[in-house]
Formats: sequence, C-alpha cells, structure tokens
Amino acid sequence: MKVRQGQSFLDLVVQETGSIENAFEMSLLNEQSITDDLTIGDEIKVSKVTNRLTVNLFGGNHKPATGINNEELEEITPFDPGIGEMIIGKTFIVR
Repeated sequence: MKVRQGQSFLDLVVQETGSIENAFEMSLLNEQSITDDLTIGDEIKVSKVTNRLTVNLFGGNHKPATGINNEELEEITPFDPGIGEMIIGKTFIVR
C-alpha cells in the first residue's frame, strides 16, 4: 500500500487492518517506528486484517489523514483574518 498526503503510520494501520492494535506488528514488519514521518508514495507492508468493517469504511477515496502538521494545514487553508476568524492570543488580544 502507498502512503497518501497527510497520512501517518497509525492512519495506515487502521485503514488497512481495521484496528490500532496492529500498530506494533506492522511497525516490526516495516522496520520503522510508529511515530516516523512518512513520505508520499512510500510502500508499507500490511499485517493481518482484524476488523473488516473498519477496513471497508476506509475503502475508495475515504482515507484517514491525521498526519498533517500546522505548517501544512496553513498551506492548505491560509489564514485570512476577518470577522469570525480570530485566534485568541494571536489576532484577538484579550486585555
């Protein structure tokens, strides 16, 4: 399976096996840490499927992507301050 944009190792574990409980097994299978940053297009080997309903939920184009950091998020949705879009302590200062 190939890594897509914004996916973490744990996203892939749940997407392909159906359970986070398979994280350490897949980590050993791929010889990498569950906290390693992945590169788009990396090939990840999959361990056994333990929850077919969850795997089916993430079929097609419905892929989890929780590995997006703050810098990447700002590139996707640039901050455009306006009414209703203020951040306390940054653009809205409480005195």
